[in-house]
Amino acid sequence: MSVFRPRLRGLVSKLALFYLLLSLPTLVIVESVILTYEFQRFVGGVKDGSLEGAAEKGALELRQHWSQLHGRDAKNTLPLQVWLDGWILRLQQPRGGLTPDESYILLELSDVPLGAAILGHDATLLARTQGNAQWVLDLPSQAEIATTRSGSDSSPRRLSGGDTTFTIQRILVPMHDASGAGLGWLFVELRVPPPWRHLLVDSSFESPTVFAFLVVFGLASSLFLAAWVTRRLSRIGRAATAWSRGDFSGRIDDHSRDEIGGLSDMLDGMALDLKGLLRSRAQLATLAERQRLARDLHDTVKQKAFALNLQLATARRMLGEGSGGERLELAQRLTQQIQQELGQILDEMRASDAELPFAERLRMRASDWAHTSGATLGFDIDDIPAQATGIEDSLLRIIDEALSNVLRHSGAQHVDLSLRRTAERVSLVIADNGRGAAEDATGGMGLRNMRERAEALPGGRFEFVSTAASGTRVAVSFKTEVNR
Repeated sequence: MSVFRPRLRGLVSKLALFYLLLSLPTLVIVESVILTYEFQRFVGGVKDGSLEGAAEKGALELRQHWSQLHGRDAKNTLPLQVWLDGWILRLQQPRGGLTPDESYILLELSDVPLGAAILGHDATLLARTQGNAQWVLDLPSQAEIATTRSGSDSSPRRLSGGDTTFTIQRILVPMHDASGAGLGWLFVELRVPPPWRHLLVDSSFESPTVFAFLVVFGLASSLFLAAWVTRRLSRIGRAATAWSRGDFSGRIDDHSRDEIGGLSDMLDGMALDLKGLLRSRAQLATLAERQRLARDLHDTVKQKAFALNLQLATARRMLGEGSGGERLELAQRLTQQIQQELGQILDEMRASDAELPFAERLRMRASDWAHTSGATLGFDIDDIPAQATGIEDSLLRIIDEALSNVLRHSGAQHVDLSLRRTAERVSLVIADNGRGAAEDATGGMGLRNMRERAEALPGGRFEFVSTAASGTRVAVSFKTEVNR
């Protein structure tokens, strides 16, 4: 089995490689589809005013606590910074954040998706969130602040998107006290990269943990599958190697119901048929050789022994009853014994019907019947494994009786004879195109004998159908007694 080892190792490697090549792109595609879908929903919510509403609520909360956070000491901006950081964290919560159902997409696509700042009434920067190396907060310009001054109006203003494609929205909300005097502005900026950039640039095929899991899982499952499949393939290979040497004693015996199990059953059946075919061919070759030797001996040695006997008889008559005649009589007797013994040897060498394979015996019987009856005969005969002598004799008796009934009762011009083997059963069918059996023939002794012989076979079944329209059909099936 050393020939199989490189191939089996190759199968393991191919299965593992196939799994990895399939699973990694599938993971990327699935994640990209999900992220893109959720991203579009999130962006739709933002465009519908979720960021503006959140900024307006934040400005209202900040205005309510302005005196505690900034009114006592205008130079101390730490309370404003703490409030601003906490407010941004609340907007980034996966649930209940900026967009209730899709806020988790913020942290999925960016470490710092939101930035905010608090500006005084004179546009001075009081507090701001910290970004990262890739993001510097794009604060509103003096011109943008000037356009938002409209008395006591505290509605949010949507600013332009800035100079980067990652900026989705910039919102500026003016804050006023109870008297309408300006307190300052709350500014918030949303900046999230598109999903494709996250997948191709930022994440590098997801985290190393997921990648390592895929590798380990792929290798383990591939090794298991390859070992399970190749172990069975090895059994098929060992059986095929034995069959190629002419040893049909081994079987695959894979009883699984999958494709490999079905193939194994077919190969086991093929090996059994091949064994029977080779045995039949060997028997036919042996019988043919014996027939040839018998013909040669008959045409040469036996004929010469007969001629020698005639010559001795002639010489004996010419010499008379003297001493020479007695010796010739003895020689003549020896020649006759040689002829008799040679005839016995030739009779033994001639093949008898019982020595032929069953399919050949059946074909010879049916052919002799066809010559006698004048009807045409159709054959469909498989080389079935050799059966017990009693089983083969019973089948031949059933065939003889069925063909005899065709000749006596049906008047058929054509008869189909089939002998087929399927799985572990053998079926024999004799069908004619005659007028059917007579009414009293269904209870005759011949039919009863056929039924009894068929049902006496292992798992034997008998079927007899005879109608005027379709002729007569005799079917016999039984379980073959062959060690697999």
